[in-house]
Amino acid sequence: MMVTNLKEVIYFLYCRYFRGKKPSAYIIENVRHLLKHDNGRTFKIICEHLESVGYTVNYKILKASEYGLPQHRPRIFIVGFNKELIDTFWAFNFPLPIPLKMTMSDVWEGNCSRDIGFTLRVGGRRSPIDDRRNWDGYLVDGEVVRIKPEQGIKMMGFPNNFQFPVSNTEAMKQLGNSVCVDVVYHVAGQVKEYLENNTIKKANKERQLKGRLNKGEWSEFYAFMRLLLDKYLSFGNKEGNPLNEYVVVFKIKHNKADIEYLKNNGQVEIRDLLGTKIKTLTVKELIEQISIEEIYQTIESSKGSSFVMPKVQEYFELLKINSFKGSSYSKGDINISFNHDGIQYSSQNVDIKSDIGSLPTLLNASSATNFIFRINNFNADIDAINDIKTKYKIRDRLLRIRELNSTLEFVKCEKEVHSNNLKKVDSLMPEILAKMLTKYYSGEGAKITDLVTNENEICRVKDYLKAVLLGMFPSKNWDGNYTANGSILVRKQGDLVLYHVIKDNILKDYLFYNTKLDTPSSTRHRFGNLYKEKNQTFIKLNLQIRFI
Repeated sequence: MMVTNLKEVIYFLYCRYFRGKKPSAYIIENVRHLLKHDNGRTFKIICEHLESVGYTVNYKILKASEYGLPQHRPRIFIVGFNKELIDTFWAFNFPLPIPLKMTMSDVWEGNCSRDIGFTLRVGGRRSPIDDRRNWDGYLVDGEVVRIKPEQGIKMMGFPNNFQFPVSNTEAMKQLGNSVCVDVVYHVAGQVKEYLENNTIKKANKERQLKGRLNKGEWSEFYAFMRLLLDKYLSFGNKEGNPLNEYVVVFKIKHNKADIEYLKNNGQVEIRDLLGTKIKTLTVKELIEQISIEEIYQTIESSKGSSFVMPKVQEYFELLKINSFKGSSYSKGDINISFNHDGIQYSSQNVDIKSDIGSLPTLLNASSATNFIFRINNFNADIDAINDIKTKYKIRDRLLRIRELNSTLEFVKCEKEVHSNNLKKVDSLMPEILAKMLTKYYSGEGAKITDLVTNENEICRVKDYLKAVLLGMFPSKNWDGNYTANGSILVRKQGDLVLYHVIKDNILKDYLFYNTKLDTPSSTRHRFGNLYKEKNQTFIKLNLQIRFI
């Protein structure tokens, strides 16, 4: 194998070391441009080197801002495992993103105009702050300031007391050439878990355990298979039934995998994200080897919270996929491209919701979905109210408060970020949802249609439900843009219907007429009890939305 440039030489030396020392795994980090260097030729040769000495190759562009640090810093991480020592049947999954643990205001200990900072670099400092080349200048408390090592170590995830025994200039160069600690920590954690679960002697047992998914996750797999096998995907109406109108899906990608599937003339071509063909199957072969009806029947009849699908190993190996566990911080389980009315819609992120099994949630409860209410004219014993422990204890507590001629007044959302996100939908959204919550927990109804009857509020609530489905998380700062384009419903009958922004009114009607408020665990999410603050009495009510 001929090595023709310095980048390849470095990786060739890695491979020589791997061949001699045979480590169980490796982690390599580099700039993301490595993927495109020499039109992708360099990276292809590097992968061939690594595979030639008996190691798998998994790669992904990761940003420091996706793992808690306030810096974009996109870098390619390459991870692989020794095929002689590790059972590599199951794909390696890079760590899921997590929220920021600090912003640039925390880094500067002042009011910074940016939450996420620029990528630390080597050289090219002191450009004007409005210059596109600027990376070290920030506007903090109205003044232009420049990054120094004390800010740089925070942005890179180093301990606050970390010291460089060199000049500030040299320290900044070293920071620019370093790796972000938190990103490496999370990647290494995934590598450690993979090694622990996939040693050869554990292989058979662990394969079975990893094939255990819940009904929602298996429904994603089922929907994925239907998209591969079915020629058409129908739009749905507001009742959840198919319309006599459809799209033709020609490309599919699960958003946790680094593989895509192209459908064309009765064939399915499996490619990596560089466009390299891995294998080609005919739809006829897929139908012969995978029983879609058996998958549906297993999901529909299973009684447990999770279960193993028959022949799961064969299915996953055939399609080169791993399990269907998505991220809690992303919208869209599957990415599809389709044609409709002569227009091509590429890379459309869609969620999968399933009517098979328990009812899916639209908005999951958390501390961020708590709403705080002041109880006015309240002079009774708090403990006496909190001691109400009936089956519908929150409803009965609110009824008792009403009997005492006390009233609830909405104060605020517990988390400011949630309030800010709601106001991006509509300035009155927090108050509208607060009113719905008081009705719901007072026993006046659960369906969204029962809780909202004012026409103006109905329009606002529809916009809110759409935002929850397509882009907004209560605990993450939201810019008002959608990151998904629609949702696919797995109906009880086993067929699929599509709700998409190109049929916006139907999408919003479906959400409005098919959702309800739900009561999550009051202990886990810390709501429902009366409490005192500054001689005033308060109660928190929690928002969770479920499909019906």
